[in-house]
Formats: sequence, C-alpha cells, structure tokens
Amino acid sequence: MFDYTAIIVAIITSISTIAGIYLKEWLFPKRRKQKLTIEKSNCYIELDKICASIRDTIHANAVYIAYFHNGGHFINGVEMDKYTVVGEDYDCCVASYKKSFKDVLVNNFPYLFHNLLVRNRHYCDDVSKYKFQDRCYKDELESRGMKSAYTFLIKDPIKETPIGFISLEYNIVEGFNPDDEKYIWKKQNTIANLLNLNK
Repeated sequence: MFDYTAIIVAIITSISTIAGIYLKEWLFPKRRKQKLTIEKSNCYIELDKICASIRDTIHANAVYIAYFHNGGHFINGVEMDKYTVVGEDYDCCVASYKKSFKDVLVNNFPYLFHNLLVRNRHYCDDVSKYKFQDRCYKDELESRGMKSAYTFLIKDPIKETPIGFISLEYNIVEGFNPDDEKYIWKKQNTIANLLNLNK
C-alpha cells in the first residue's frame, strides 16, 4: 500500500516554508532599496546636458556637477561628509570626473568648501599662485592641466541647504568672465531640482 504520511509531511513542510517567507516579509519588511529608475537615469542625462550647455556658453574646458552625501562615520562617530560627481562635460584632453570623484571626502579640500559655505563661490584665478591653501586641490587641478577653476554652491531652493556644487575649469589663467556668473546662478534651481530627484 501507499504511505500517505510522507506526502502529508511534504505538503505541511512546503506550506509552512511559503507561509514563513510571507510572514517574514510582512513582519520584517526589507529596507527601501535604492533603485535605478528611468527617472533617475533621465536626471543624470539632464545633468550632463546642463554641463555641456554651460561649457559651450562660457567656453570652459570642463564643467562638472557634484552631489553632497553622507559617507558613513569616523571611528569616533563623527559623520563623514562626501561628494560624488553626477554630471560632467569636458574637452577631449580631460579625463572623466565621474570616474575620479566618487565618495570624495570634503575635508580633502577645506578652503574650497569653506568658501563655498561662506561666500557661495570659490575662485581660483591662477593655480600657480595657490601655494598654501588646499594643496590637494591645487595638485588635482595641475594633474589635469587646469590653470584656473571656479566653483559655485548649489542649494536646495526650499530649505536653502547646500546639496552640491558646480565647478568650471580652464586651461588658461583667469579663464572665467565674472559677468558669466549670472548665467550659472540661473541654472542653480534646475540643477538643485534634478539633484533632489536623485534622493
């Protein structure tokens, strides 16, 4: 005769396993995962287009947009402030910023970020005269053949908190025309809104 005990045990085991999985999902939902979506990828494309538009309009050799984010904690519990480049456009002789600037500690460039927070901008008209402040920043610019750089803070339009920055770099000294600063500020809200969509 046929033994029904094995079949009943198999059915009970499979039902309890499936019920356990659903019960676990219901009781302990997974954390919300960061997902790459069409909307996010469109934001990244738009940020690249904005960089290209700015570079073409003000004749910079390179333009990039970076986004501030939390980078974990130091051993003493202090939060690490970091940034990552999320939009770029550059001459053919310049290396990608997205590739080089991922999870970069803000404290690598203290004068740059201090000036951004205090003045909403940081001008480096001549890298060769930039001797004692932000040596790391100077070395970074020189490694790419840049002789001047201009960085502008991007703030959340509602909260007025810093969320990123846009940087323009030139392979000539004093490459930026100060009158073009108005053009950069006009783009700020568009950039901020795109960065906010990436949360």
